[in-house]
Amino acid sequence: MKEIGAVFEEATALHDSKACGIDRPVLLKTLPGGVAVEPAATVRCETALQLARWMEGSVKPSLEAAMPGETITGLSQASAYVCKNRNGAEEGRISEHAFGNAIDIAGFALKSGKSLTVRPADKDATLEGAFQRAITEAACLYFTTVLDPGSDAAHQNHLHLDVKERRGGYRYCW
Repeated sequence: MKEIGAVFEEATALHDSKACGIDRPVLLKTLPGGVAVEPAATVRCETALQLARWMEGSVKPSLEAAMPGETITGLSQASAYVCKNRNGAEEGRISEHAFGNAIDIAGFALKSGKSLTVRPADKDATLEGAFQRAITEAACLYFTTVLDPGSDAAHQNHLHLDVKERRGGYRYCW
């Protein structure tokens, strides 16, 4: 992470009574190029690394294509480590957030002062809509699970990105 220019702190191991936890968490503060992570995100190193790769390899170039001259200054994250079940359900499987494998992206702050908020964009013919669709599709190259506002009611205002390892390299991109 240091080699690529991310700013982070090593954090104390996290463990909870529900079998949640991260042995070696990091508190991710800034992505390469000075992109602030707001608020700072507690995740596993692999999650932070894939987030940085996605930003550099797909998000920044897609923004340049959609809005030439504009740059990203901040990434708004809605959820990183939290001990909970999937979709906040009372019962069921534990979320990948509970292991530091997931981060939810709510939007981006731009140099111009404008904000781009993640929202349903599947039928949005604007450049902002095209940008969101492009970065969502590209996220499947970096993350093993990508859920967007079209996937279900629990993800209407953010992108869920996680690095859960699955048998046979399977990816779930919805």
